[in-house]
Amino acid sequence: MKNKIVIIGGPTASGKTEISFKIAQKINGEIISCDSRQFYKEINIGTDKPSELMKKEIPHYFIDFLSLKDEFDVYKYSKQVFKKTEEILSRNKIPLIVGGSGFYIRILLNGMFYIPDELKDKQKEIREKLEKEKTETLYEKLKIIDPEISKKIHPNDRYRIKRALEVYELTGKNMTYWQNQKPEITLKNLGKIYYFILMRDRKIIYERIEKRVEKMFENGWIEEVKKLKEEGFEKYLNLKAPIGYNEIIEFLNGKYNFEELKRLIIKRTKEYARKQIIWFKKEKGIFINFLENEEAIEKIMGIYKND
Repeated sequence: MKNKIVIIGGPTASGKTEISFKIAQKINGEIISCDSRQFYKEINIGTDKPSELMKKEIPHYFIDFLSLKDEFDVYKYSKQVFKKTEEILSRNKIPLIVGGSGFYIRILLNGMFYIPDELKDKQKEIREKLEKEKTETLYEKLKIIDPEISKKIHPNDRYRIKRALEVYELTGKNMTYWQNQKPEITLKNLGKIYYFILMRDRKIIYERIEKRVEKMFENGWIEEVKKLKEEGFEKYLNLKAPIGYNEIIEFLNGKYNFEELKRLIIKRTKEYARKQIIWFKKEKGIFINFLENEEAIEKIMGIYKND
């Protein structure tokens, strides 16, 4: 199989944006974002999107292509990514799928269960019913219908608990059953996969997070959130925005002073990075341990060229 597909994953602040950009320059690549925070055009400063210069030199896809008001899910995303990957390959370019959304990468590689259109009305009814119940009640139900999945989901992760129950009520089969079914298509059907996982020392990632948050505030993050709040996006930020947006809304509502706000965002971002590190360590990829970005680029290119 001559087609090559490069995936670059890793925790927030590990350097994915710059490293993938420089790799794309070297291998005639085009970048597909796999960072769900970057999908939405209304949120910019707190999502650390590639610069306009980067996007001008190397095509980037799935950035700023949705509104916070749009309905979108990982199944729709995966279908569009497969189509875009085939399109890039047809032009003799190399697709680089880049991001920290480890779950999305796993779906692209392994497939997932999806809901047919004819079940959408029933799905809406089920969602409304589940929404009325307490999280702990839903989790107890999940433990009964799908013990295996319940062990993988935190008891407070209401979104994933509801999703697992929804699948069962729609189909009569639990999530574990569907995950064991063979997917109709994955990235593995389209080319040879090079899945690189960036791993830096945790202390370095934490230092980079602190600097990044400082820079975001300098760039007008509070003003961006204030404008979105005034334009009626608050409820959408609650549902879809990454760490920082809801905290800034609480700051604007008088819950914190500025120093408390900054400390809270840094703390929660570090916690998120720690969870991402744990997630990626369980994945089957090529781990790239490095200090400087150039070192990571050199290691990735060495493996890519010599394979």
